[in-house]
Amino acid sequence: MMRRWATHPDLPTVLAVCCALSLASCGLFLQEAGLKNYRLDERVQEKGLNDHQADFVHLARLLEIGFPQLDSVFPKHEREREQRDILAALAREDDPVSFLLRTRRYLSHLHNQHTSINLKNGFGRTRYPFAVFISRDQWFLLNITRQQDSLHIGKRIVSMNGMPIDIVDERLRAYTFAENKINQQYEVRSMALYNQPPYLRAAGVLREGDEQLVLGLEGGEELRLSPVANAGEAALRTITFPDHPLTKVQADKPYLYKVDTALRMGYLQFNHCHDSIDVIEGMQSYVKPWLQPMARAYLQGQFRKEKPSPRLNGYYLPEHPTFKRFLWEMVDSLNANGVEDLVIDLRSNPGGNLILGKQLLYFLTDREGLEGFKEYAFTSDIFKRYFTEEYEALEKDHGGSVPQGQLVRMDRGAGLFAEVTDPASPYHVPPHRPVFKGRVYLLANYRTGSAAAMLTTLFQDNGFGKVIGTSVGNNPTGATIWTPMELPRTKARISIATAYLVRPKEDRGKEQVPDIWAEYTVDDLVRGVDPFLEAAKEEIRAARQH
Repeated sequence: MMRRWATHPDLPTVLAVCCALSLASCGLFLQEAGLKNYRLDERVQEKGLNDHQADFVHLARLLEIGFPQLDSVFPKHEREREQRDILAALAREDDPVSFLLRTRRYLSHLHNQHTSINLKNGFGRTRYPFAVFISRDQWFLLNITRQQDSLHIGKRIVSMNGMPIDIVDERLRAYTFAENKINQQYEVRSMALYNQPPYLRAAGVLREGDEQLVLGLEGGEELRLSPVANAGEAALRTITFPDHPLTKVQADKPYLYKVDTALRMGYLQFNHCHDSIDVIEGMQSYVKPWLQPMARAYLQGQFRKEKPSPRLNGYYLPEHPTFKRFLWEMVDSLNANGVEDLVIDLRSNPGGNLILGKQLLYFLTDREGLEGFKEYAFTSDIFKRYFTEEYEALEKDHGGSVPQGQLVRMDRGAGLFAEVTDPASPYHVPPHRPVFKGRVYLLANYRTGSAAAMLTTLFQDNGFGKVIGTSVGNNPTGATIWTPMELPRTKARISIATAYLVRPKEDRGKEQVPDIWAEYTVDDLVRGVDPFLEAAKEEIRAARQH
């Protein structure tokens, strides 16, 4: 069974950087060489290939080796056709912009957030100076350059250079890695694909010779913008939105809780699925073996400090080093204060170690026989090199010969709480733990990713309570696990999903759909209203009336 089916993509780098800090003279070397990286045994050596073509071929071959069920999501004949087209295009356009656009478009066919590419400074800093907010499939102008009238802010955008906004939306989403529509829209917004000239040209919004971008607003108004390369000239207006007093995100803390005694309601903000145990355990998957003792010593030294390195913010909480002790204290407090309802907030949780999520669920029930995910390794040399302990377990199960290029079951049907109830596990929670007996509501949205998205599905499929919000960042059935690598020539950072999950209740579908849908509107942002929390309060009031 996997120790970590999903992780926040920054954790591997944090682990290498942290131990590099202890050896300042070779810190850069450790940052560059400390993380695991997979290279093909046979280098791409076709004659006449430029660096961008060679790295695209390298990427395509890695997918063939390591991505689970590739033909089912991106049929072979389509891959081969696109490969020919991309190689021909990169022969004409041997530059980072074309490389990044075309590789993103290629990977977007997989609809997989754990399979991605990033090239530092690939597009430069030229932007059209505006920002958008997307809610319920509608685009709104959220911010604008100081040279434009601020009265435009908050208005609905209906077109770009005459192209209807729903077409713009669809075409830009074709350059995302996200797994469902609302998450694709979030990626378009969070990565600002909508204001970068290369993406707008690729989407057909900008044509040959176009420089100006015309935003069509509701009511027939138009806003004309020119691209700017200087960040000072492109400075948007200073706009702040009021925080909600209860749900304000405290990103430097992986977890915290509050009790509203007047409402008899508890609130858990779970921002990262990490604690001191997980950070140490994570080295085995992502840090090269020769560096692990050094990293372990450094981290253990940090854990003894009253104020550890700021680089550990969000991954480690000095006052509560382990999540299970934090949960013990929280549940004791909730029960002692007569709390009837608990709201769990995962909206700012990008993932980490799912076992911490299982610990949370263990404190919410004493039921037995609950279902976990069906967990599969896609057996390949990539999986073997990154997840050696899990691969060795598979070898024992299969008499030393693991079937290759197949989905091989890992969890053996052990049940939801196998790692939590195993006394030999570092994540073990004693059976006499306090259990919260009240009603539970879980807030999740498109920012709820990886392990946190999986926790949302486990919560829903096992009937712990109601899920309020939007579909989460990762679909509950499909390829998963962050497996970082670097392409040899361009040095582009990539990841390829190398495992596969099937949700407990398969009849619920491949996409996680909340019990109650909630999204922010622009008006909510302006007034500091949290519609997710308000929906939870409505459910609480209704339940108490009955």
